[in-house]
Amino acid sequence: MTTYNEIAGRRVNFLSSDPTYIDTNSEGQVWYNSSTATLKSWLPTGAWISGGTMGTARYSLAGTGTQTANAVFGGSVSGPSVNSTENYNGIAWTNSGNLNTTRQLLAGTGTQTAALGFGGYGGPFTAATEKYNGTSWTSVNSMVSVKAEQAGAGIQTATLSFGGTNDGSAVPTATESYNGTSWTTLPATMSTGRQQLAGAGTQTAALGFGGIISTTTQTATESYNGSAWTTVGSLNTARRGLAGSGTQTLALAFSGYTGTANTGATEFYNGTVWSNLSSMATGRRILAGGGTQPSSFAAGGKTTVAVGNTEEWNFGVYSYSAAAWASGGNLNTVRAAMSGVGTQTAALSIGGFIPTPPFISNASESYNGTSWTNTPSLNTGRYGSGAAGSQTAALAFGGSPGGTSTESFNGSTWTTLPATMNTSRFSLAGCGTQTAVLAFGGNTPPTYSTATEKYNGTSWTSVNSLNTARALLAGVGIQTAALAYGGQTPSATAATESYNGTSWTTVNSMTTARRGLAGAGIQTAAIGFGGYSTLTATESYNGTSWSNLPNMATGRNNLGGAGTQSLGLGFGGAPYTNATEEWTTETATANSKTLTTS
Repeated sequence: MTTYNEIAGRRVNFLSSDPTYIDTNSEGQVWYNSSTATLKSWLPTGAWISGGTMGTARYSLAGTGTQTANAVFGGSVSGPSVNSTENYNGIAWTNSGNLNTTRQLLAGTGTQTAALGFGGYGGPFTAATEKYNGTSWTSVNSMVSVKAEQAGAGIQTATLSFGGTNDGSAVPTATESYNGTSWTTLPATMSTGRQQLAGAGTQTAALGFGGIISTTTQTATESYNGSAWTTVGSLNTARRGLAGSGTQTLALAFSGYTGTANTGATEFYNGTVWSNLSSMATGRRILAGGGTQPSSFAAGGKTTVAVGNTEEWNFGVYSYSAAAWASGGNLNTVRAAMSGVGTQTAALSIGGFIPTPPFISNASESYNGTSWTNTPSLNTGRYGSGAAGSQTAALAFGGSPGGTSTESFNGSTWTTLPATMNTSRFSLAGCGTQTAVLAFGGNTPPTYSTATEKYNGTSWTSVNSLNTARALLAGVGIQTAALAYGGQTPSATAATESYNGTSWTTVNSMTTARRGLAGAGIQTAAIGFGGYSTLTATESYNGTSWSNLPNMATGRNNLGGAGTQSLGLGFGGAPYTNATEEWTTETATANSKTLTTS
């Protein structure tokens, strides 16, 4: 009798619980869970999840690249064309260099750092072609024919353009190729000339699908082999203004307009036939898309108005939830310029500045992941203090009017310590544990400070200074591995410095200069959020560079922060608010299925 081991080359594991680790060979892996008496397997699934919101909501735009590194450009907001470009890192969008030719209904190919934009409509139809290096656009030789609403396939130096329209009604069947220098009209013509179609693949192995001829939406699909177009299996849903991704034999078609309504319909092409998959959350038309069949992106488009939302397609053993900020419980005392320590579910908010007399607050509150509870107050009310430690073992130091004073918290009471700092200051940063603290920067009127001090549980000692004098900065990490970022110099700064226990080293700056921001995490995995004048902007640091994340819902500066890069907490701030937000990074969940005989 043939066994599973002979068929699959593996034995069925006998486990007391479902495995938590999935390796690259886990798809289809089978195991027996003895606790539930079930035979189970990892189940590959496909689904769309929400991604970051674009800075400029628009439709009739082009896009290119992968799910985690793509660019969109051109388009229309409400009729007139735009020339703006945005880059996406898989989480958030960042504005980049503008197109030289303002237009919509253009096509794009390539990658985020080597893209090609061509054709489109910007008043008249255009043949303008531009190449993109991830930062700026350069005009190159134009297409042979002016056209818009065409599809493209390939890379920046080897692109194929097909379909489209050159006057709003005439639909050319001509195909053009670009070799990195110039465009050439090819002898091969499409069997079905159409506009607002989608494309996938490469210059010599392309796929064109959907679109519209006159008033009739299309299901027609054609395959190109480098010499000729061949009609292949049709889409299940006729539509125009759709987007596509993938290769000639592993393609994805999604969204579009059926002629009567927008659709979120998603279909997969295996080289022969199209199969229906899970639909997008927001059906839309004339959107941008790209990536691969297992991991694609859809951005912008039009419902009844321009939209800026992004959706990400993932197919595999894991399903994903997007990184985002969510509302938490409000502080009991509205305040700004407080400090914070702890985790997302066990945080402490310390002191601050309140909008009414006596203005300076001695409030202390603890957070349990749901709500804030008043704890015994500080002995010395202060704002702009540094803090370190945890919810039940915290240290507060400096600040105004605290100056040099230090207090410790044991989870029940605050105690003023005999140890005082060497440099009196406020709006400083701190990190570490209650008995191993690093304090740095701050305001020492009328100047900004570079002073750094460490605390050993008994006394403060001055150590090597920051390279950039500043206040209102953020700091995370431990006493021997800290990160300082942002702040006021007196202008807002994006400067970032890393501390190794002896000295500070300047590293790559934040994407956005800001002061009065908050932070969470460790030296090699940090986030920074809020601050003036960005207010809602969030960034992550991976030990080398900063990248943008989705924005906070409540814009503010001089807020408190706590937690980790994956599970952060932001609270309070100015304009005066008691709002709390909880940050959760993208999470992956493995999908398993119980095997039955049915």
